[in-house]
Amino acid sequence: MTMHVMGTGGASWGDMPEAPAHLLTKDPVKALLYVADPMVREGWATLVGVLGVREALRFASETALLWLRPDVAAAGAVGEVLDRVAEAGFVPVGANIAHLDRGGVRALWWWQLKRATAERLLLLEAVAALGPGLLVLYRHPDGEPADRLTWLKGSNDPEGRPADSLRSVAGSPNRLLTMVHTSDDPLDVIRELAVFLSWRERAELVASAWASSPAGAPVIEAPLAEVRAAYPGCPVPQPTTAGRVPQQRGEAFAAFVRDVAAPRLAQRWAAISAWSRRVPLLNDGSAR
Repeated sequence: MTMHVMGTGGASWGDMPEAPAHLLTKDPVKALLYVADPMVREGWATLVGVLGVREALRFASETALLWLRPDVAAAGAVGEVLDRVAEAGFVPVGANIAHLDRGGVRALWWWQLKRATAERLLLLEAVAALGPGLLVLYRHPDGEPADRLTWLKGSNDPEGRPADSLRSVAGSPNRLLTMVHTSDDPLDVIRELAVFLSWRERAELVASAWASSPAGAPVIEAPLAEVRAAYPGCPVPQPTTAGRVPQQRGEAFAAFVRDVAAPRLAQRWAAISAWSRRVPLLNDGSAR
């Protein structure tokens, strides 16, 4: 297979075509919002450049994207989540190390963060800064893998979440430390490949995943080992009974900013866990 970073056929090498969003999501409002999104166009350009239009549509529809976040790696629960995904019949076809910087945090969750507090933004940045996460691409023999994996993921609210959902298996304690991210539908698969990976990383992963026979665990082993090695000696944070930060932040906010930027990994992880249970996540003062 000839791999191109972008462009296809006789088109200009710099083309960034619009994705056929109406074919990639069941949500008509989302299709309208995303059609000109630069991340969608960038991801779609990669798929078309590597596979061509027809196979790009197949790839997006037949692929689920799972990001095992730095908080699940720090908590030492990556293996349990991967085992649960395999138990549900998903087969990995590609994997890559994936880092998010502060811009990536905002790009990934641009819609969800529209009413976020400063504390929520800074906590998500601090989670991302803990280290690498593991990005895994899956297929499922029964089809609609993105929908199936998102359903398996479970709600960000621990109350009433199934015990065998990915977030429950990971030990997600609250709406901030959700441990696991999935792309909701094929349109998000395209967009989030562009959020997580550079042009070349994305093209190489797409090409190898498309060519992959269902190979199972060996696809994951090398990047998984690298992720695990990045979190030595992270203790399991203990639940805190501390109350919420007062509305007048003052010294509390200064302490929060200082704590989540602690120099040692174990200190940062403990601080992130503790503060995630204390601060409001939305500007109405709620934790939702």
